[in-house]
Amino acid sequence: MKPAPVIEQNGLNMPVMGFGTFELDAPVVLHMVPKVLELGYRHIDTAQIYGNESQVGQALESSGVDRGEVFLTTKVWVDRFEPARLAASVDESLERLRTDYLDLLLLHWPLFGEAGMGPTLEALMKVKADGRVRHIGISNFNIAQTREAVSICGPGEIATNQVEYHVYLGQEKLRDALEELGLVTTAYMPLAKGQAPSDPVLKEIGKAHGKSAAQVALRWLVEQNRTSAIPATSREENAASNLDVFDFELTDADRKQIAGLEKNRRICKPGSLSPQWDD
Repeated sequence: MKPAPVIEQNGLNMPVMGFGTFELDAPVVLHMVPKVLELGYRHIDTAQIYGNESQVGQALESSGVDRGEVFLTTKVWVDRFEPARLAASVDESLERLRTDYLDLLLLHWPLFGEAGMGPTLEALMKVKADGRVRHIGISNFNIAQTREAVSICGPGEIATNQVEYHVYLGQEKLRDALEELGLVTTAYMPLAKGQAPSDPVLKEIGKAHGKSAAQVALRWLVEQNRTSAIPATSREENAASNLDVFDFELTDADRKQIAGLEKNRRICKPGSLSPQWDD
């Protein structure tokens, strides 16, 4: 199995394929994180709101893999966006994750108070300057919000926007903006919450390559410029399969078929948190 390539943009050096822990409970995290590290994953994604940072930290510590080999991401929840609370929450995350630094820290959703996003982003930059975080980014920001964040932080400071992105959600407008601004796209729910693996078009494409529909969907994502994916699974065989997508390439005919799939199927849309989406 070929190792996942690395996105070097702005010194990020983030593996293209990561392991997501959204909706994985404590026992599953404790079991799966060491297993995926054995398989060759080197990017683990969690968040304060997932409630599993402690288990991620425990699993990383017990895995035997050197901390410096693992790209570790977590996200600040919206109730910790006030600057003092943000700084304290980062220390709490570091303690739970059993590490003295994060490779990437994201703001989870763009929900800000009357003061706007400026004070929160300044606090985010401060924890980076203090050495607790190596890179900072955003999640679920629309184009206008992304542009505002970049204008506040300056060029090269915001590393990525982590958003829902899969074969059924094209995100063309947002991705064009991220490309222009020099940000990496990190795709969550890259298998569309289990919908892609059963897609007949993807299955047919997969047959020609000796691959599954899920592998075709993931390959399509990682072939996009400066794009990473963080599929989550509780099954070892799926984790192995998800990483095994770097030994084949889609053809132009494959891509044309995938382009014909519905491209406005958004799955994650919490009303109280969602911005005005561009699509």
